[in-house]
Amino acid sequence: PSRRGGCYSSIGRSQPQPPGAGASFGPMGLPTEAALVGAGAVPGAILRFGVSEIAKQHNVGPAAILALNVVGSFALGSLAGNGAARRANLLLGVGFCGAFTTFSTFSVDTLTMLQRGQNSRAAAYVLCSNLLSIGAAAAGHRLTLPPPILRALRPPGG
Repeated sequence: PSRRGGCYSSIGRSQPQPPGAGASFGPMGLPTEAALVGAGAVPGAILRFGVSEIAKQHNVGPAAILALNVVGSFALGSLAGNGAARRANLLLGVGFCGAFTTFSTFSVDTLTMLQRGQNSRAAAYVLCSNLLSIGAAAAGHRLTLPPPILRALRPPGG
């Protein structure tokens, strides 16, 4: 059977549409949500690129990536803590923070240290990256929560 706007084409035989055809992931629809993510990703990626280039010029190495990941984790924790609207989460969380932070560079930097026999440095980098990034996310989350007295005054279910 043919169904307009559904999973099947409108020609005589039932045929599945390609994946994503007519998809709507959230209340705004896929095109709007993808545009928000892209709009946030561009400045996040440009800023990360700029910081990485400056770090190379000053021979800072992985410390710059560590700093980016910690700052990005704090920002994302803040978004999570304040209950940001879906649009803000897509633009700033998925888009900006996703492009600003970089797990892949962290991974390659760690691998490079291991390949060079810098095992202690690699272990310290992994430990610091994880502890500081998770700590920053927790701090951002905590700082954006309402004070306990205001949480206690909220009506049940509200």
